[in-house]
Amino acid sequence: MPPMTDWSLAQMATTLPPAGAPPGRLWLEGAGWIVPAAWATRALLIPDVAVLLVAAVGFRHPVLAVPVALGTGFLVLNALAMILTDFFVGLLFFHLAVGTTGVLAGGLARWAGAGLLALTLALGLVT
Repeated sequence: MPPMTDWSLAQMATTLPPAGAPPGRLWLEGAGWIVPAAWATRALLIPDVAVLLVAAVGFRHPVLAVPVALGTGFLVLNALAMILTDFFVGLLFFHLAVGTTGVLAGGLARWAGAGLLALTLALGLVT
C-alpha cells in the first residue's frame, strides 16, 4: 500500500465510503478498540470534572476560573460528540483532551491529568 499523502487524506475525507461501510464513521472504526464501555465512560465524567476543578483552582482568580473551566468543558464535550457523530467516541476524545489539559496545566493538575489519561486508557482496554 502506498504511503498516505495530504492529497489522499483529503480525497478520502471528501469521497463516499466504500459499499457496506457505515456513512460518516469509517475513520472512527479504528478507535473502537480503545473506547470504554458505556458505564465506564460515564463514570469517567467525575474524574473529568475533578481534573477541570484542580486545573482551575491553580489560576490567579479561581472564583472565575472554575465556572469558565466547567462551562468550556461542557461546550467542548458537546462539540466533540457532534463533530465525531458518535457520543461515546466523543466522550473518549473528551477524556483524553481533559487529561492532556491537566498534564499541561502543571502542578497538582499534572498528576490528576496523568491519572485520568491512564484510567481512560486502562478502562478502554479492559472494557
